[in-house]
Amino acid sequence: MTGTWLVLLAGGLIGGGLVVASAGLSPARPDLADAVHRLLPTDRGARPPAPVASGRLAGLQARVLPGAVRAFGLRRYVADLHMVQMAPETLAARKIGYALLGLAFPAVMSALMLLAGTRLPFALPALAGLVLGGLFFWLPDLTLRQNATAARATLREATCVFLELVAMERLADAGPTEALDRAAGIGGSREFARIRDALLRAELAGQPSWNGLSDLAGATGVTELADAADIMRLAGRDGAAVYSTLRARASSLRTQLLATATAKANAASEHMVVPVSLLGLCFMALLGYPAFVRILLA
Repeated sequence: MTGTWLVLLAGGLIGGGLVVASAGLSPARPDLADAVHRLLPTDRGARPPAPVASGRLAGLQARVLPGAVRAFGLRRYVADLHMVQMAPETLAARKIGYALLGLAFPAVMSALMLLAGTRLPFALPALAGLVLGGLFFWLPDLTLRQNATAARATLREATCVFLELVAMERLADAGPTEALDRAAGIGGSREFARIRDALLRAELAGQPSWNGLSDLAGATGVTELADAADIMRLAGRDGAAVYSTLRARASSLRTQLLATATAKANAASEHMVVPVSLLGLCFMALLGYPAFVRILLA
C-alpha cells in the first residue's frame, strides 16, 4: 500500500512539474494595458510586462504573484528587473516554480529507487528536498543579478557609441533633440531600441528628449545616460557648444570600459593558474610513475 501511494505521489509531482513547465514555455499574448503603460512617462523607464495567462491560471496568478512579490521583497531588485525587462511577478513565479522543483526532485528519486527495490529513510529525501528547495529558490536571484550586470555593461558600451554619434550630429549643426533622435536611430541593437523608446516616451509626454534619457538612467542604473542627458540639457537650454564635452565623456567612458575588460581578463588568467598547475602535476606524476614503481619493486 505504501508503494502505491508513493507511485501516485511521484506521478502527481511529475504531472505538476510538466504543467508548470508547459505554462512557462507557452507563448504569452501581449497585454494592451501593459503596452500602453510602457509609453507613459511616469514609470521611469517603462515597467516590464507581467506574465499573461488565461482562464483559471490567470486568476491564480493575479491572486498569488502580487502577494509573493511583497512577501519575497522583490521590489529591491527593481533596477535589475528594469535592466533585463522582467516584471517582479515573473521573478516570483520562477522562484516558486524552482523551489517546488527542488522540493519534488528528491521525493521523485526516492520513489523511483523504492520501485527498484532500494528503500531510503524518510528523513533523507525530506532533508534533501528542503536543501534543494532553498537553493533553487535563491537561484533566480543569482541569475537575475548576472543577467542584469551583463546587460548593464552592454548598455554602457552602447551609450559610449551613442555619445560619439550625438557628437557627430552636433558637429553637423543638428539641434539637441534632432541630434539625439538621429543618433538613436542609427543603431539597430536592443540597447539602441531602448534609448529610442525612452526618447519617444519623452516626446509623447511633451517633455525634452533628454528627460527620457534621465528616466532610463534612473530605471536601469546606468549613470552614463544621465551624464549624456545633462550635457544635452545644457545645449538645449543655454545653446552651449557641447561637441568637445560629448567627445571627452565618450573617451572617458571608453577608457573605463577598457579598464574593466582588462581587469576581467586578468582575473580570468589568474583563475587558470590552478587548473594549469594541476595539469602539470598530473603530467609529472605520469612521467615519474614507472621510475617510482621500479624503485619500490627493486
